[in-house]
Formats: sequence, C-alpha cells, structure tokens
Amino acid sequence: MFRKSFNPLSYLFYVFWFFYNILFHLVYLLMLPHFLMRMRKRGGYRKDFGQRLFRLSEEDRAQVSEGRKLWVHAVSVGELSVGLAFMKEWRAKHPETNFLLTVNTSTAHELAQEKLDTRDVLLYPPLDSPWVIRKVLNTVDVQGLVLVETEMWPNLLRQLHKKQVPVLLLNGRISDRSFQRLQKVPFYTQRLYKLVSLYAMQSDADAERAKGLGAPADRVQVMHSAKYDVASRNPVEELMRMQRLRESGFIDADATLLLGSSTWPGEEKVLMEFYLQQRQLFPRLRLILVPRHFERRGEVKAEADALGLHLAFWSSEDNEGLRSADVLMVDTTGELMHFTGLADLVFIGKSLLRSEGQNPLEAAHAGKFLVTGPGMDNFRQIMRDLREANAVVEAKDADDLVQILKTVLKNSDQGKAQGERAALLVESRKGSIARSVDAFSEILS
Repeated sequence: MFRKSFNPLSYLFYVFWFFYNILFHLVYLLMLPHFLMRMRKRGGYRKDFGQRLFRLSEEDRAQVSEGRKLWVHAVSVGELSVGLAFMKEWRAKHPETNFLLTVNTSTAHELAQEKLDTRDVLLYPPLDSPWVIRKVLNTVDVQGLVLVETEMWPNLLRQLHKKQVPVLLLNGRISDRSFQRLQKVPFYTQRLYKLVSLYAMQSDADAERAKGLGAPADRVQVMHSAKYDVASRNPVEELMRMQRLRESGFIDADATLLLGSSTWPGEEKVLMEFYLQQRQLFPRLRLILVPRHFERRGEVKAEADALGLHLAFWSSEDNEGLRSADVLMVDTTGELMHFTGLADLVFIGKSLLRSEGQNPLEAAHAGKFLVTGPGMDNFRQIMRDLREANAVVEAKDADDLVQILKTVLKNSDQGKAQGERAALLVESRKGSIARSVDAFSEILS
C-alpha cells in the first residue's frame, strides 16, 4: 500500500478549522454582554433571540420543516432589499418555491415581516456552529442557499457541500480591507471559496478578487450591482408625507429640502451647523435628518439643543411642534425611501467621518442632487458609475461639503441636471437580479 503524501497546506487548513470553531464559540461567549445590552437598547432584538441557537416555536418548527425551502440570507436592510427582489423574481419564474429568509438585525426583521409572503418563513440566522448548523440541516430540506453580498459562513458552507446543496453569492463584493486580510490565509480561502456554486459579482474587480481567493473561474460571473434593480419610489407614500409636512407648516410649496440620508454620529451636527449658518441666506431651506439608527434620537436632539435649533421627531403626532421646528428627524422605520423622493439635495451618510458610506442609489434613482463624503468604500463600482455619468459630487471634508451645498443652492439648475443624469444611469444598469436568477436556476435544475 502507498501512503498518501503529506500536504502541509491541508494540515494547516484542518488546524485552522479546529481553532476557528474554538475561537468562534469563545468570542460568542465574550460577546454575550454586548448582545444583552443590545437587547435592552432595541426591544425587537430580544424577541426570538433563541432562534440563533435554532430553538424555534412549535409554529415556526412546523412551518420550516414542511416541504423544500430555498434559503435566502441577508444581513441588514440594504441586503434585505436585494434578497426580497431576488425572491420576487425567482417566484415569478418558479411559483412553486417556498423560502426561508434569515436576517441579522431587528430593523430588517421588522421590514421583512411586512413584505414576506405567508408561505415563507422568517427567522434570525443560526450561529455558524457545527452543532447548530447540523440541527438546522436535519430539520430544513434546503433546496439551495442564497447569500447576499458578503456573507461566507464556513461551517454552513462545509455542511451544505457535503449534502450537495448549491450555494449562490448574490450581488457579491469583496472590499479592499477584506481582500487584504483574506489573502493572508490562502490555506483557508482556497478551500472555502470552492464551496460556493455561483458567484454573481458586482464588478470585474470583485470577480478577480473572488478568483484570487480560490473561487473557480468558471463559477464567477459579473452581473453588476443588484442595487440598481431595487431602487424604487412609492408616489402614494411620498404624497402622504408631503401633505403632512405642508399641513403642519414645516414646508411650503417653494421649500428646498436637504436630506441627511442614513447619517452617522457627527454628520448630523455638520448638517445642522450648515443649516444654522445658511438659513438667513436661503430662507426656503429645510433640513430633514434620517439617521441610520433612530435610537440615537436623544443624542441628535442634544446636539440640536446645543446649537439653539428646535428639533422635531416625525413619530410625534404634534403637528404644532412640527410647524415651529427648525429641523425634522425621521425616527420611524422604513421611511428613508419616501423622504428621499421628497428631497431636493441628498447627503449620503457614513461617508464624511467614516469610510463605509451608505447606498446612494435610491437618491440617484429619484433624480436628486447627490453629494457624499470621501468614504464610499462599500460602493466602489457604483461610485465609479456615478462619477463617469457626472451624477455625484464628493466632498473631501466637512468644509468642502459646506461649499458644495452653498454652490448648488445658488444654482438649482445645476443640481437638477445632475439629478437627471443620475436617474438615467440607474435605469440603464438594471437587470442584475434577473441574470442571477437565470444562472442559479440552471444550477438547481
């Protein structure tokens, strides 16, 4: 008999896997205080927390174990919109399909509950623990798994591979930081990335990175960003909000609305200081803030008070308070797209003081003047598209943002022209989700 030759990379891989599972459980235990604090801060996060250990109610267990399920996983609200669009397109072509949808955040969970078909099941995702994943796959007959954007769960992928269940990475992207970090462990990535059946990537650069980490070249396709497909508007909902804003007296027919979209700490203060400095020069200007996390309402209110500005909350039913407000903060879930449709100028949050700017495509689709900070790393290809179409302005810092906003307020035609270019760009880039559905359908069939 011949002994199999010793492969040091394979040895490293199994050692890495052993320590990964030990460290994963250790880190999770250490993070428990954080999760408990988060439960206290966000009431919705506490409900169904046991689902992460796949501890289900009798109703959920009965529904999830009945029939085959195409499993779609989305982390937060942005990924959820792509996941829901994929499910809609898939069901149009495969109406018999039932879905299991998992989301990480309570906000995404709340939105998913509103939109999900009664045939489908919504859960929080299980821990990527061998024991928990084994319990899931012994209960759920998984037809296939769709991971949205960046999720790569090692234990789940390994066990699905053993069961020969296909996996799609939908709207895939790999950031500069992730790529540099993953390149340091090739004995891990060269095996993990072979466990995915199809990579539907956002750009050529993302596709090359996936292949560089071990994805087989024949499984990698450039579909372009699915975010173009999910950018949408709801005229009825927009009109309802416009009517309340006008009836309350917060705006009139000639108002110019500046929207802080998905803002993060520090950005609200910059926008409020700009408004405070410019409102005499531009008396029709109104400022609306939609922070990424509305639980920060107290923090934003304190900043407004310190500046001498009256901040009103959208959740309040006091229209008289809205009438006297200088600034409006939207503190209810699922409102961003509707206020984006009402705005004239949109600043994209998490881009001025951080590097992971939020999705700019809803504002682009709505034809708005779009300005970001320098940190838009999570949307590299989309920003390239917007730059090439001359449909975005990027501020270098807070002072530059102030100058950009002053310039466009003085020249509204310039802002409208940029917005029109942005809307045309979005329309020309649609189709990624349909292409991904067709490609994954072939694999499943």
